Amino acid sequence: MGDPQDRRSLRRLRRLRALEARRLIDMVALRVAPSLAAGLIAYSHLGGFGDGLIVFACMFAASQLIETARFPLHLMPAARVGLALLAPVLGGASAWLIVNAAGEPYALAQYEAVVLGASLVLALGAWIKTRLGEDMRARVLVIGARDFAADLTAELAAARVRSYEVVGWVGPEGPAEYRRLRWLGGLEDVRRAVVEEGIELLICALPAADSEGGRLEDVCAQVADQCLDLPVRLITANQLYEETFGHVPIGTIDAAWYRYIMHPRFRAVSPTSKRILDLVAGALIGILAMPLLIGAAIAIKVGDGGPVFYRQRRLGEYGESFGILKLRTMRVDAEAAGPQWSSADDERITWIGRILRRTHVDEIPQLWNVLRGQMTLVGPRPERPEIVGELERRFPHYTRRHLVKPGITGWAQLRCGYAGSELGTAWKLCHDLYYVKRRSVLVDALILTETAVVAFRDAHRALRAPGERFLLKERPHG
Repeated sequence: MGDPQDRRSLRRLRRLRALEARRLIDMVALRVAPSLAAGLIAYSHLGGFGDGLIVFACMFAASQLIETARFPLHLMPAARVGLALLAPVLGGASAWLIVNAAGEPYALAQYEAVVLGASLVLALGAWIKTRLGEDMRARVLVIGARDFAADLTAELAAARVRSYEVVGWVGPEGPAEYRRLRWLGGLEDVRRAVVEEGIELLICALPAADSEGGRLEDVCAQVADQCLDLPVRLITANQLYEETFGHVPIGTIDAAWYRYIMHPRFRAVSPTSKRILDLVAGALIGILAMPLLIGAAIAIKVGDGGPVFYRQRRLGEYGESFGILKLRTMRVDAEAAGPQWSSADDERITWIGRILRRTHVDEIPQLWNVLRGQMTLVGPRPERPEIVGELERRFPHYTRRHLVKPGITGWAQLRCGYAGSELGTAWKLCHDLYYVKRRSVLVDALILTETAVVAFRDAHRALRAPGERFLLKERPHG
């Protein structure tokens, strides 16, 4: 630790702390600068230093509040933009209320310039952050198998996450280079690799639960002993996947996930507030969608003369059965041979049904289930009882979806599209568990916003899923 070469490398590493620099840019470009601009505009426009200070404080507080969303906004472009633009509006409205309560009456219109100025500076800051992001990627070292390091690199590219650069891996001896990644030694070489390569983030990618006993914890302790005095951070693969990709890899899930949702400080969304959101938003959406629903019903009836609506038994909260209501998109005899998975190119789907599925119009009648309290606007999709039994045997964590009411839309629907198979269902389950863990009224509002923007995207689109070992538990041999 006292080697001069080590100290020189350490000084170079400290200058490369991209994670800290990125946080600073976020703070300045997305919070301080817009708030300061709003405060200066208020000072010049309203003519008082106190007014400017109040506006600055309210704008900054609103931006901080917005940033508390516990969801990966980098995966929700529409919701991210809407949420960012909401901060200046909330800040301006709060400042106006405070100033008027203090006895200085101002017309609300006088704060338009304040909100507009903050929004423009916010947009400029977001553009600057995007331009600088490519040059500020955190250098990452994987502790574990080379295949995981390569898979992680592919995942980052597929999800268009540009904030990390995987340099290589440390672990069992392997080739000097594998799929453009480098082997940097064994576990005892972690400190040397961190210093020489300027590593800012270590990812422990060992199995989350090891039958041989505590391997993950032992490795983390050994890495901490080597690198505790270095400006480097350590995260497990499960944590990284949740924070970066927005899903829980059930193939590597451990008891920490359950400890989190059972912790006394865990606060899920209030049933009352969620119910109010369902009733108000559900009724409003139903009224606005009524002309579209009537047109779709006429098209279905004219198409083949069969029934307009389709009723099917599904399992809801705590496994209770209910009848879901949808517009019919398949032939009347579609399930004459019994229940089966539907695929994107299913021959049983009618021509009008394909249009309704692509535009999600066939889901509109489920608002009736929402108003009755059987479903909610945002949540995991309900499955059929005939299929759930097999899925519960295949996926040990599947029943956790039933901790919440099923929804018309949800995080899994946005990220995964149509399942169509057991592997696709596992992929969606990863996202459903993530939602169960991080659900809130704000998260529901974000998902609804994103859904409104992408509603006409193909519901059967195929998004890249990670390797099967992340989705399915490995079964013991023998």
